[in-house]
Amino acid sequence: MKYIILFLSLLIPFIFIGCFIPERRLYFSWNRPAEQKDICNYEFNVDDNIDLIKTDKGMLIDTHKEIYYKLGSDKPYNIEDYVYVMQEVMSFMSNNKNSIIIIEGHADIIGQGNGNINFRLSERRASVIRDVILSSGFSYKRVKIFPYSDIVPKYTNNISKNRRVDFIALKCESELENYIKLYSNYYSNNFYK
Repeated sequence: MKYIILFLSLLIPFIFIGCFIPERRLYFSWNRPAEQKDICNYEFNVDDNIDLIKTDKGMLIDTHKEIYYKLGSDKPYNIEDYVYVMQEVMSFMSNNKNSIIIIEGHADIIGQGNGNINFRLSERRASVIRDVILSSGFSYKRVKIFPYSDIVPKYTNNISKNRRVDFIALKCESELENYIKLYSNYYSNNFYK
């Protein structure tokens, strides 16, 4: 009898530790947690109207049209293209539920040298686009803005087209961390030259 009591006194704590404490839990084949998948490891679901262009920052969403701005304005002036681009970007977000969209605001060199006017202007342009996307029901966690001022010109022969926004698609949070590092390095290396 005393061996049975000794055996049970050793067995009961083992059962308690092995089955009920989460860090020490013994898993049987039917209750073993599923292996964690890499949430960044998937392919974007893309419509025929959109091309994704791989860049060092992420996938640039190319709708074959762009949103342009008048000098000093944060409201788009090419309304038909604006509506088309916004529909395509929001459709992309709906088809890719885990994606994060970066809205990059840009300005031209006309305001260059006047303090941070271009920086604030490119930030306002990106903010207006973000607010439209958020008002359509998308989570603020999925839409980020980054102003580039006039340091990333896309056009040399028509500088007014540099007053634009670009859209970058990311697959998950870890890609966002990489983007932020690239943005910080790029901005600190280029803006105050």
